[in-house]
Amino acid sequence: MKQPGDRLASAMEYMPGNGVYEEDGELFAGICGELEEDNQKMMVSIKPSVSIPVEIKEGDTVFGRIQSLRDSMVSVEILKVKGEKRSIGNYTVGTLHIAKMSSEYVSDIKKLYQINDLIQATVVKAKPAIELTTSPDKDGVVFARCGITHDVLKLVDGELWSEELRRRAIRKISKVYGKVQV
Repeated sequence: MKQPGDRLASAMEYMPGNGVYEEDGELFAGICGELEEDNQKMMVSIKPSVSIPVEIKEGDTVFGRIQSLRDSMVSVEILKVKGEKRSIGNYTVGTLHIAKMSSEYVSDIKKLYQINDLIQATVVKAKPAIELTTSPDKDGVVFARCGITHDVLKLVDGELWSEELRRRAIRKISKVYGKVQV
């Protein structure tokens, strides 16, 4: 078990990997964990002994809640990264621009999304700010409620339906609508 500040190797021998930093030509542990040596890549890393916060990367599929709608974009509170057991540790917001919402032309954002809809999106850019897309068919709304009655919208013949109002609700629906628990 290595502790932060423990000397691991010379920077002449190895490159620093995850959890390792270099100072004055020496490599040191930056976190608590087990030492891992990769002799093919000539790299040393520290495998954390505790779980670390989820880091959002380009290409990740994320689940989020629509927070606000504007004319050309929506703000999405990112709740979870698909495939990760841990939730996002802190309040994280991404933006979804109107041009990246669908593969088809979008004239009115309100025809695709409403505030509090849960969506699945793909991360296009992670830094400095998170940018999302829902253009692929797999992305879009995964859970929604009626904006008037607040009843859960049901998927009927490929469209969302409000039982109480007896009418359809227009959204960009994900292929996994109703099958996801965030």
